[in-house]
Amino acid sequence: MRYLRLEIRYASEYQRPMHRFMTESEAIKREWLVTWKVGVEDKIAYTLFYVVGDREPYESALSTVEAMESYDITPVRDEAFYAFVRGRETDQSRQFYTAFEQPTLMVVPPVAYRPNGIVLFDVVGEPAVLEDVRRELPDGITVNVRKVGEYDASPGTFETDLTSRQREALAAGREAGYYDVPRTGSVEDVAKELGCAPSTASNHLRKAEAQLVERVFR
Repeated sequence: MRYLRLEIRYASEYQRPMHRFMTESEAIKREWLVTWKVGVEDKIAYTLFYVVGDREPYESALSTVEAMESYDITPVRDEAFYAFVRGRETDQSRQFYTAFEQPTLMVVPPVAYRPNGIVLFDVVGEPAVLEDVRRELPDGITVNVRKVGEYDASPGTFETDLTSRQREALAAGREAGYYDVPRTGSVEDVAKELGCAPSTASNHLRKAEAQLVERVFR
């Protein structure tokens, strides 16, 4: 099963208000759309966001959004909270969701919002279908494919890019104490567990770590 990592870029005038706020203010560091649905009868969009940043400026800006009906903010820890937002569906959001309602293409949450109108997320399905998506997207939105690969992420994780061997290396490193602070295991210990040369074990670890760092800051 194939996956595509997509980068969607909105022109300024087409960005949702809170997305523009992320660019204009330093209050929001990261924002992910965790899940969403649109009511069949009331056409209200129900969205759940996970936000890292300053809650007060975020909530103040959210309260002024014209399409917003109501919201609930739930703190998780310092500088992190969930925002459950109920807002009226717009023509643009409807067109965006419709573009990805292809039988052989599925969006894999979470959807990462970044400053300057950038949205990052993965879709699973047939790469050829992406051309249909491009044609259906509203004006002011461009889409680029960052990566195409085999989808083998474990449910509930962000391990999309990790191969099974890389996961084995991370698990071996964790078991051997390679990630303890202070470190109590070595690359040689990981290599012994994996049954390979230390240079090979080190290569697996470095590639896996690079993928995880990319996920954190995507």
